[in-house]
Amino acid sequence: MALEAVIFDMDGTLVDSMPYHHKSWELFFQQQGIYLSKEEFDRIHHGTLFDIMPRIFGDISHEESYRLGMLKEAAFRELYKNEIQPISGLVGWLQQLQTAKLKIGLGTAADWTNADFTVDAIQIRSFFDAIVTSDTVKEGKPSPAVYQEVARQLQVEPANCVVFEDTVSGIQAGLAAGMKVIGITTGMDARAMQSLPVSMVIADYEHLTIDQLTQLF
Repeated sequence: MALEAVIFDMDGTLVDSMPYHHKSWELFFQQQGIYLSKEEFDRIHHGTLFDIMPRIFGDISHEESYRLGMLKEAAFRELYKNEIQPISGLVGWLQQLQTAKLKIGLGTAADWTNADFTVDAIQIRSFFDAIVTSDTVKEGKPSPAVYQEVARQLQVEPANCVVFEDTVSGIQAGLAAGMKVIGITTGMDARAMQSLPVSMVIADYEHLTIDQLTQLF
């Protein structure tokens, strides 16, 4: 095994967007006349919007899940558009990876509208050799499907990939795909992240080196 590709989750990994997602969910629930406790929300909030919406609304069609999901995501983009910034050190880290001729991928449970919004707002699209969203892969994390598809598009073996992730379900997805996983602590404290089966824990991309990644193999 040898490092060939680095794959990123998006929300909470490229940008610290999760607080704005939570705000947009609150707004969406108000508009729909729904109340969920934090515990109930945490229980349903994983996977794609096509996974989440039926957990909230019951047996609804794919088309209705899409319609509701687009309402929620439009609220997110409106809230975040003037605040969005890359996580500290990200652009320099992507430049390092590109200079080292490593392939770079993005695997997200978001759809194309949010993926386009994010990579274009922080001007990083040109770094990515493959971008896979829920429009392509319907199974949400912790299914490994999205990361397997990124590896397929990059034409690399999963065992030669490192994934950057910020959530438990995302970490599970990366590991299930047969990849090394590095945890970034945007959504949980370092101690909690260190208790998970990750190869390394980082707070941001400042001071990260290629050597640190190659030593994982």
